[in-house]
Amino acid sequence: MELPSDGPSLPPAVAVPAIPPPISGLPPGVNAPFPRSPAAPNQRPSSPSVVGPALPGQRINGTDYVDAAAFFARLGLSTTTTPARGSRTTFQGGGNRLDLTADERDATLNGLHLVLGQPPVVRARSLLVSRTDAEHLLGPVLAPAGIAVPPPALRVIALDPGHGGQDAGAVNAALGIFEKTFALEVAQRLKPLLEAKGYQVVMTRNDDRFIPLPERPAFAKARHTDLFISIHFNSVSNDTRTNGTEIYTFAPQGQRSVDSWSAGARDDAELKADASNRFDAWNAVAAHAIHGALLAQVGTADRGQKIRHLAVLRGLDCPGVLVECAFLSNDAEARKAATTAFRQKIAEGLAAGVAAYAAQLPAAKQP
Repeated sequence: MELPSDGPSLPPAVAVPAIPPPISGLPPGVNAPFPRSPAAPNQRPSSPSVVGPALPGQRINGTDYVDAAAFFARLGLSTTTTPARGSRTTFQGGGNRLDLTADERDATLNGLHLVLGQPPVVRARSLLVSRTDAEHLLGPVLAPAGIAVPPPALRVIALDPGHGGQDAGAVNAALGIFEKTFALEVAQRLKPLLEAKGYQVVMTRNDDRFIPLPERPAFAKARHTDLFISIHFNSVSNDTRTNGTEIYTFAPQGQRSVDSWSAGARDDAELKADASNRFDAWNAVAAHAIHGALLAQVGTADRGQKIRHLAVLRGLDCPGVLVECAFLSNDAEARKAATTAFRQKIAEGLAAGVAAYAAQLPAAKQP
């Protein structure tokens, strides 16, 4: 079905203004990697995300935890709070603010919502955060200079418009709109914006056809891409109220998908590392940068940075994210998405997010 349009299908490419790089999170005068804690007995991380002095850990309900105050102090963040179960603890310093709540996976980092792999816990009046969340998510975003695994130089970017062909994706029947069409058009709008910045851009599909999920990361791998962005629009069955934007990365080794915590859901944690886990830390940095820039551009509700075992991100050999731009099951948001102006804003927000991610890379890896 033809999509409603309030303007030309694709406007001329426009340059996205450069944005200043976020504060690294390291204390003034310090240029050192953030601390890495040792692996628990019989559990080795798939690939160490960070290097530095080891911190002691505690094994709680099968998860390795480290002292949050000690970990974040080495990044220049401190707290004056005595944590208690269910209470929020704020860490601040170096221009950064992190809010963690004991027994809850929802957290806030520099004003952006993210969902941890495991909830922080309180033991002996100390807040503990899982080793994986500290080393593969929070630490990398706060101090990307401390990431041990080098990122690929950012030259080739893969855009993956979700769904296609017989797979329409999310559908709003009342408005006659389909996710597959919007995802493709956003990618087509984003491509010239990135090319104007000097990137080479490849697309997993350029028309309305179905590409099996495993072939999409394989496509990116064969073309030696340095960043993978899968573009989607969201939907919830029998729910017309949920709205907003969220972003996903592949779950780190040993962590559960965000939806596997629902009542009755199975624990889907994978004990064997996936190839994409090598870039856990850079996945987190890219997701945080892109999520923040997109929200600033489109003004949607912040549904968070999350993890899942997504087939389209499995096996990547570069950092990769999946973006759910808006909810087509919400009529108000779907009507916005049906306008060319809103889809252009999405493309510009994603381009600004790539610029923000590039600003976090070592100088030699920037375009």
